[in-house]
Amino acid sequence: MVERTLRGTDFFRDGRRIFVNRIEESFQSWYHAHDFIEITYVSEGKGYHHIGEQVVPVSKGELFVLPIGVPHVFRPYSASPGQKLVVYNCLFPEAAIEQLGEHIEDIDLRSLLRPKQEPYETVNSVIDRELALEPLFQSMFNEYTARRPGSSAVLFALLLQLLVQLSRKAIRPPESADFEESDPIGQAVEYVSRHAEEELTVRSMAERCRMSERHFFRLFKQRTGQPFHEYVQHARIRTSCELLQCTRHKISAVAETVGYRDTQSFCRVFKRIVGITPGAYRKQRKQVLQTNRT
Repeated sequence: MVERTLRGTDFFRDGRRIFVNRIEESFQSWYHAHDFIEITYVSEGKGYHHIGEQVVPVSKGELFVLPIGVPHVFRPYSASPGQKLVVYNCLFPEAAIEQLGEHIEDIDLRSLLRPKQEPYETVNSVIDRELALEPLFQSMFNEYTARRPGSSAVLFALLLQLLVQLSRKAIRPPESADFEESDPIGQAVEYVSRHAEEELTVRSMAERCRMSERHFFRLFKQRTGQPFHEYVQHARIRTSCELLQCTRHKISAVAETVGYRDTQSFCRVFKRIVGITPGAYRKQRKQVLQTNRT
């Protein structure tokens, strides 16, 4: 049941048609709908996104496009002080779609944003594995809070850039907390590949597949050729290789992004699987790219 409906008149003030904030979600947050379009981006931590009747596990780098009238709320993974969930929110009215569309005519913004889409389960979402969208949200947040002259124009340009980036990424429906009975192991394999940074266990995945831990472990290894824990480690290292090659993040930040709290443990696993250290891998890939350009 929707506890509150948020109105654009409470956010779009002083001639501004774009609102941006960055908040730490809590269990006190209202389950709400709104009369504007909202794009949310998970900046830190992990938790759950309640969308209508659906509960979607979320972690850093996940983005949702929430149409008008869709009831939702974010909840952190737990109430423990170290388990926070931080989200960027970008709000704008439906009327802005036409103005935005004048500048990007080759993108169907109404299909992308679905301003009045039902059912709720079909909201668009994206996993930003390379964390390429986070700097955009940071820039939007900084521009909004600084309130410098010309900030409305800069925010509009940044929103255009965000929408273009979203249109180029694979838009998909969000994943529910349970897997369908048709192919639960296949969905489990896909989920692990996308969410390897989470604290995944045989027990939690077996519960989502609605089978015993022993049966899940056997079927998972049969499907992938690897024990569950080993498959998770390889999935994390594959993602870390992309980040080391495509970003300038520190190795400690890469380790945290893919699910390792201890950088030394990450480096040890990385070397075991790849054969060299993360630093050596980054240097090697950089040299290869430079050679290919010459």
